[in-house]
Amino acid sequence: MKTRSIALALAMTAFCGAAYAQTVEMVVPFSAGGGTDTVARVFEPGFSEALGQTVVIRNIDGASGTIGAAAVADAAADGSTVGYLPIGPLAIQPSLRDTSYKPDDFAYICQTTSTPVFLLAKKDSELSSVQDFVDRGKDGRIVYGSSGPGTIPHLAMAAFASGAGLNAVHLPFKGTGPAMNAMAGGEIDLFVDTATVLENNDVKALAVFAPKRLEAYPDIPTMAELGYDLDFSVWQGLVAPKGLPQEKLAAFSDACQKALDADRFKELAEKTNTGVMYRGPEEFAAFVKKNAEQNREILKDAGLVK
Repeated sequence: MKTRSIALALAMTAFCGAAYAQTVEMVVPFSAGGGTDTVARVFEPGFSEALGQTVVIRNIDGASGTIGAAAVADAAADGSTVGYLPIGPLAIQPSLRDTSYKPDDFAYICQTTSTPVFLLAKKDSELSSVQDFVDRGKDGRIVYGSSGPGTIPHLAMAAFASGAGLNAVHLPFKGTGPAMNAMAGGEIDLFVDTATVLENNDVKALAVFAPKRLEAYPDIPTMAELGYDLDFSVWQGLVAPKGLPQEKLAAFSDACQKALDADRFKELAEKTNTGVMYRGPEEFAAFVKKNAEQNREILKDAGLVK
């Protein structure tokens, strides 16, 4: 009887260990219901199914996403923790603040999205082209808004203002909503954001910060066409703690690619004007490194970092 009890106990221990090994915690570094969380929750079912493991989302918000990113970097590199992280905590915030991690403190699994941003002006503005605003910015002054210092709207506009030699003033706001109200009231001349903001506000797009014209907006020129070699997008991807075993990295990357091909994810992307973008481990790691370096130079030029 005692032998049977021991065998049963060992079997239960093995079962619990296997069940634990089958569960993967996916950290989202922002609160539930936000943009990153919304995409992560549509991505997760397809990823879980392709992986053949249970994936549980855990929201760890605070400090512009860096608390959640730090939790991923500090976790055990055994495949039990991954992070669904956007550009901010990976390629911007480590230059702006003293984070406990750096961009190279992760194992890069895959990039999932890349959504280009547009140069936006008030719809009834008397200025109707990028060149009009460049002329104004050289002879007078341009005021541009952002959803906060160090955000993509700020970085893209700062790079444009520097490249075009504009006399430009940055006016940051606590989010896109207040910035749109300021544009409606004439407080700011320009703003940069995604197609969702373009479609839901009384603004017009002067150009898109993308390598080529977008299929959905064929009449909107790229900044490159207008003489400014600028490419900015809001992107997201999946990472793990540095040191993740190669076989787990390969399995995660394969599951990621399959999740992006799922109809549910494609439907969300189309509905929210989100660009689906898959980059595998090596390509994603190189992309983040280059993006982080470029962003740091822009922040330096803007006087936000030394």
